[in-house]
Amino acid sequence: MMQATEASTDRPKVEPMTDLSPETRDQESMVPLQHAVAAHAIPPQALAQLARDWLREDTPNFDPAGVCVGSGNVEARLFCKMAGSILAGGPFFTAVFTELGCTVNWLFPEAAEMGPDGITLVAEVRGPARCLLLGERPALNCLARASGIATRCARLRAMAAAAGWHGEVAGTRKTTPGFRLVEKYAMLVGGASMHRQDLSGMAMLKDNHVWASGSITKAVQATRTVCGLTSKIEVECGSAEEACEAAAAGADIVMLDNLPPRELHAAAQLLKQGFPALLVEASGGVGPENLPQYFGPHVDIISLGCITQGCPVVDFSLKVQKPSCAPGGPARGAVAAAAADPGLP
Repeated sequence: MMQATEASTDRPKVEPMTDLSPETRDQESMVPLQHAVAAHAIPPQALAQLARDWLREDTPNFDPAGVCVGSGNVEARLFCKMAGSILAGGPFFTAVFTELGCTVNWLFPEAAEMGPDGITLVAEVRGPARCLLLGERPALNCLARASGIATRCARLRAMAAAAGWHGEVAGTRKTTPGFRLVEKYAMLVGGASMHRQDLSGMAMLKDNHVWASGSITKAVQATRTVCGLTSKIEVECGSAEEACEAAAAGADIVMLDNLPPRELHAAAQLLKQGFPALLVEASGGVGPENLPQYFGPHVDIISLGCITQGCPVVDFSLKVQKPSCAPGGPARGAVAAAAADPGLP
């Protein structure tokens, strides 16, 4: 059995995803810089704590299956089985295995598009067998979820670029409890705006705030007393009249919520004429199927809850290699073997 002292004292340091093999560095030129280095925004202590929490959730007590595999060193290969997907979540994947004394060698950088083959060898993981298998599911969960969000964001951004719209496609706070850092990070990798990260990041006054305060003006004025110079105030509005009241009261951003596209663009134009510095956000009922209807010269931001809610995940598989597939054996042939293996989880 692997001694706990070895796992804790000899544990490799968590490194950013930009420390890659020479072949992978060559591919970084294909990835927009701001997306490829988004990992540098993640606090290392947050990475380590999340990894520990996920591992503790999945193995709160004994690991009976660990007895049959032992602690001999093995290699596993990470495959992506959905061509066209955007790779995201590598720092979290690596952090899980780092906690267990394993190492990860990435063959692609963050934000790289997988393919063109149906199955792509993405990374290699090495370490004690039982430790590698302890990290398998938590690490794959992070990668699958983050890559799914990044893929959706990249496609939404591509739609905006094709239409010549230069505003921000943004996410929301509709994130999975306890998983927000991963999901917000995935938005960055996919090229979308995170919007506000939490309630402290920006004051957003919604209908319930307004009803409890008495009016939009009262709500904005009261909130401004504690926001100071560093925090913006956004107000959710259901009509052009409400939006004009919010702008006149000093809101920095007005969200036009659940307005039909034609009505929304007319309201946005009216707001920009009266308040040129105001940011106008469209939200509510927006999805990939109707996003182009919300592009317009007076709309600065379009936020979509579907970036995180109901977003498909990307299919990854981690396969431990038999000795014949170890270094020196038919290494790259493993991709073909994986494609023919109906038992891939």
